[in-house]
Amino acid sequence: MSAFTNSFASSLLASSILISGVTPVVAQYSCPSREIQSVHEVGDLKFELQGCQRSGKKVTCSAWVTNTSKDSRGWVMLDTTRLVDTSGEQYKSSLINVINSYRAPLSLVKDVPIKISATFMDVPTSVQDIALFEIDTSIFVSEYKGQLRNIKITESKIGTSPSPIKKKK
Repeated sequence: MSAFTNSFASSLLASSILISGVTPVVAQYSCPSREIQSVHEVGDLKFELQGCQRSGKKVTCSAWVTNTSKDSRGWVMLDTTRLVDTSGEQYKSSLINVINSYRAPLSLVKDVPIKISATFMDVPTSVQDIALFEIDTSIFVSEYKGQLRNIKITESKIGTSPSPIKKKK
């Protein structure tokens, strides 16, 4: 369809709606329900904790980041995103996962949450509580640190195999 035809069709549809008195219905986007454990807002960014899960000495923490202002681009900083346990020990992230891509670029659309996961290696299995999960981001030239606090680490259910099913004789 040509641009003229497309434009004409849109104008015709708009005119027929106005003439008929029908009120058009506009669909609104809504996110699936998410379980939020902790929220921190800094500048135009809102950080919402999804949780932290352990698999051995590896701990992965996930959060949603939402820009409440305008669309923007930035970075999640791998080397300064960190966990601090309740004894004051710090752990640097070894991997950042943004939008199912193991890269740190961040593209934020106004009011659309983006999931970020950070993986921390060599966290002792005795550590069960996190005092601080700090996500370090840089949007344009401004730095924002999402600080999510008082987190309980849960055991990951991924990788555990179910009990084998025995055949009945």
